[in-house]
Amino acid sequence: MSVTEPAPRRRRPWIIALPLALLVLLGIGWSGLWVYAARTADGEIDAWIAREKLLGRQWSCSERALEGFPFRFELMCRDPVLVTQGGDSFRISAAAAHAVAQVWDPSHIVAEFASPARIEDQATGQVYTASWSLLQMSGVGDSTGRPVRFDLVVNTPMVEQAPGNASATPLLSAKQIETHARRRPGENGARDGIDFALSIAGGESPQLASTGSAGPLDLAVQMTVTAVDDLRPMSVTDRLRAWAMSGGMMQLQGFTLTTPSAAANATGALLVDGQGRLNGQLVLGFAGIEDTLRNLSKAGLISPEYVPIVGALAMAGKKGDVAGRKGVTFSIAFDQGALKLGKIPVGIVPPLFPPPVAPLPAPQSITPQSITPQAVTPQAPAPATPAPAQ
Repeated sequence: MSVTEPAPRRRRPWIIALPLALLVLLGIGWSGLWVYAARTADGEIDAWIAREKLLGRQWSCSERALEGFPFRFELMCRDPVLVTQGGDSFRISAAAAHAVAQVWDPSHIVAEFASPARIEDQATGQVYTASWSLLQMSGVGDSTGRPVRFDLVVNTPMVEQAPGNASATPLLSAKQIETHARRRPGENGARDGIDFALSIAGGESPQLASTGSAGPLDLAVQMTVTAVDDLRPMSVTDRLRAWAMSGGMMQLQGFTLTTPSAAANATGALLVDGQGRLNGQLVLGFAGIEDTLRNLSKAGLISPEYVPIVGALAMAGKKGDVAGRKGVTFSIAFDQGALKLGKIPVGIVPPLFPPPVAPLPAPQSITPQSITPQAVTPQAPAPATPAPAQ
């Protein structure tokens, strides 16, 4: 009896070839999309630089390249320079900048800047240098490119005056500085505002130390400022005037400053009228602040007028907790520049900017019942170090 062998199974090479071909086509298609998106992003960068120039901020790089294929966009900028025009004019340069955005989330950009930086005040010619171990920024924009959120983290920053000279003077150093800002849409057609938070950990300043106010200094500020959507470069005086004319208000949710010998905190709300006069209320707390103010006054860093005023306020205050220390707390009010403790005038705060030639009507006064501070909790994401380009 003969044994019939089964016919060999026919091979189906297409089972292997088809997925491979699809993978190749997918790779080609993705490459084309990335190249197209990269060119579009490069054009958007040029358009953004042009818009910034119209607003008084001129950005440039000696060399610029867009990399990061296949899943990122990485902008490499050599010798970045920022020149501000309008108000106080500065020229700021750094060694290099590296910005990264994921393909699926191009509106969220994380950037790092290489140390050191050179800062030149073009009005006075004074030059400063800044150095750090990490300087990382994170920005989020909306569909129109308008910034919605900004975060900055700087580790071990140091600022010096007269760089490159044997007499270079350290001005400021710290363990870490963090800043977080988030756009707050204006209500009922009002201009947008900003939720803002700032913290300084382990701050040191030789100038403050020479006055007897040795560090380290820790600072935490949390506030909401309305009517500040105009972020063009301008002097402090011009910005205050524009803010006042827009009806802006600052709601201070928290201010805490501590050193080994003193502490201070504050909450409240303030605004500036068209004459540059301060209005609003603050709840203040001081611990060990009198000696610090006297030392600052002797060094010429603050006006001697403030020392007796703070001393009188401290005597009129009540004992309370100030940043975990025993101190005094009290409430003060500003009414068209007049400083009041309760209903008693105790001093005058000079106008913050020169008043206009034609007198303007005074704004509606602020009463404690009219102020409803809103809690600000900027969601500060943990900074993620951009991965190097492949």
